[in-house]
Amino acid sequence: MRKELLAALLLGTGIASFQPCLAATADRTKHLTVSAFGGYQTYAMSDVNSAIRSTLASFQGSQADKSEIKSGAGFGCALRLWPSDRVFASLEFQRLLASNSGSGSYLGSNYTVDLDVPASSVTMSAGYVPRPESPLRFGLCAGVGYYVTTGHIDTKGPGVNDRSRLEGSGFGVHGFGLLLKRITGRLDLEVDAGYRYAKTTDVTANGFRIRNADGSLAKVDWSGFMGRAGLVFWATDR
Repeated sequence: MRKELLAALLLGTGIASFQPCLAATADRTKHLTVSAFGGYQTYAMSDVNSAIRSTLASFQGSQADKSEIKSGAGFGCALRLWPSDRVFASLEFQRLLASNSGSGSYLGSNYTVDLDVPASSVTMSAGYVPRPESPLRFGLCAGVGYYVTTGHIDTKGPGVNDRSRLEGSGFGVHGFGLLLKRITGRLDLEVDAGYRYAKTTDVTANGFRIRNADGSLAKVDWSGFMGRAGLVFWATDR
């Protein structure tokens, strides 16, 4: 009886002393990363492209620097929480750039039209990396976001200096694959490629809703391919 009691006491003491070790091991799998990135994306800007074509149509010999807004640069930052080595949750801020300009003549004078429709987005994502121990790791990520556009159309020429303020907002979804390449113990190179579906559905100019020629509500459409590359800093040891 004494031997069984002694064995039980020893086992209990061993379990009690082993629990902090398990907790410490579990804690070491939790990580926090901070990243900064830049990239390139394509857009589906059919309503925006139609608007600038209509504006330029009133000028003789008008032309745009780019016939359509089809792509643009972007940059941003992300904060990721890794509850395990394979799974992460991400909060991101990104700035998407898109612009176009055109010119034309009227009664012997030159006029210019500049269109700028950037967007700021806040997104939340969840990701999975199946082989976290590999120096080159592949993962999948998907999430939702909110997009806000604050842009303008400027028309300038002799006696004309008009600016129309454009505003709009809307929700979007995205998904992409990612590659993580370890550079040092706490620094990774990340490359992403995927697709975004996002539209600003309440576009206004100086407070008035914008409509297309057919009467439908105009949209600023950020949908398309998304690609980016950046650096990931691990704030905790791994």
